[in-house]
Amino acid sequence: MTIIIIVGICLFLMLFGWLVKFIQQKKKTSIPKVKKVKEKKVKHKKQETTVKNVHLTLQESFMIRKELLFWKYLNSILPRRFVVVPKVALNTLVVPDGDKTIFNLIADKSLDFVVFNEQNMRPILVIDIYDKSFNDENLEEQDPFLVEILGKLNLKVLHILVANDFDREETKKTIFKTLNITENPMNE
Repeated sequence: MTIIIIVGICLFLMLFGWLVKFIQQKKKTSIPKVKKVKEKKVKHKKQETTVKNVHLTLQESFMIRKELLFWKYLNSILPRRFVVVPKVALNTLVVPDGDKTIFNLIADKSLDFVVFNEQNMRPILVIDIYDKSFNDENLEEQDPFLVEILGKLNLKVLHILVANDFDREETKKTIFKTLNITENPMNE
């Protein structure tokens, strides 16, 4: 009987040894060896974009005649240290500072004319033109909410009625007064 127990224990130990060896073999084969990968220089190909369906239409004219004439008038009266840009998108002048609620309300708006300081292109005056006609080329006055926001940004806003016979000299005086320009051309 003792021989049977000794043989059983020996068989058990051999089976146990074989099982441990089998498990170790499995672990070695199941863990993938990490190979060092050579870095390859990747050539970047130029991506070409193909435009198929544009779904856009080009505007017939950028400015209506009254806007164009007023823009030319502004360029003729203002000294060279000022730059007048028509139809300025508001989202190119302001950026949100934290909360984007108000920015989102005004981001798609545009301003009729913005007068910039030529040295640093800082906006210094917004000119809103309007007329009281009821035809296709009606120029509407700027939204009061937008004017209030521009005021809070310390950007002056002038509203100018541009009827066919608007007073050019009075308009010039108003603009010069707002920009603190003296009428002496020697100082400009």
